[in-house]
Amino acid sequence: MIKYFSLFSGIGGLEKGLEKAGHECVGTSEIKKSSSVIYAKHYPKVHNYGDITMIKPEMMPDFDMLIGGFPCQSFSLAGLRNGLNDGKGIMIFYIRNFLVAKKPRYFVLENVKGLLSHDDGRTYVKICKLLQTAGYQFRVILLNSAVYGSAQARERIFFLGCQDDFPLVKPRVVDMSKKFKDVFDELGTYKEINKTPRNEIKMEQKHVRNFEVIGMHDRVGTLTTQYGCGEKAVPEADWFRYLTVLECERLQGFPEGWTEGIGTNDRYFALGNAVNCYVSEYLFTEYLPEVWGI
Repeated sequence: MIKYFSLFSGIGGLEKGLEKAGHECVGTSEIKKSSSVIYAKHYPKVHNYGDITMIKPEMMPDFDMLIGGFPCQSFSLAGLRNGLNDGKGIMIFYIRNFLVAKKPRYFVLENVKGLLSHDDGRTYVKICKLLQTAGYQFRVILLNSAVYGSAQARERIFFLGCQDDFPLVKPRVVDMSKKFKDVFDELGTYKEINKTPRNEIKMEQKHVRNFEVIGMHDRVGTLTTQYGCGEKAVPEADWFRYLTVLECERLQGFPEGWTEGIGTNDRYFALGNAVNCYVSEYLFTEYLPEVWGI
């Protein structure tokens, strides 16, 4: 068993894999109140240290691994892509400071695929240099939830760091069989998106911001933090509806009802912002045990 500290914890997507692997969380940092409520409900014994910019390394307990899905809005194709020049992008510098001060043996950091291409790759190179100067050997892998048992296509990169050198192992495909029919919520109400002329245009894919229309045998595109986890719609006769919260929980691999206790908009935000649990479980129960022997 290893002890880990969780940054930008959200509702515990990375924790699901670590928990299944039998590891222990000794501290967390999350500032969004609604997400913190959900995290605390499921991990009541874990202390939330709050704003990462206010945490001093000496305040933190010792730990073997630092994890975190650091803010992606600065690099995402869906965001403004300001990179390291805004308040969210500079969070990587705080992460580096913790690595230098606490010297955990491992780190696992998650972000969007768009980080690789941001500023023609220069942002990615800068982050790699920051992590190298912290004293770590690391590899970067790309994992897509659609090949680990989810009906959602969600690509994310993972920076995997260790104080010792380690081999680059190609991730394996686990399960590509899941489709939307496997997460379908029969109780979803079809009165949320009426078939108005404007919405018909969207549904027929003629609008610049069209809906992603989801059939039973489709895979769902990447969930976002918007209502319904993005402009995604399930058709039924003359009506359409957004994805339900339950469908989003299933797509992200959380137990049903995991996000109960906060408002609907906050539930959608938290789920669209979360690390996919199927990916987390593969990473911490199979991939890293092979690579790091943990």
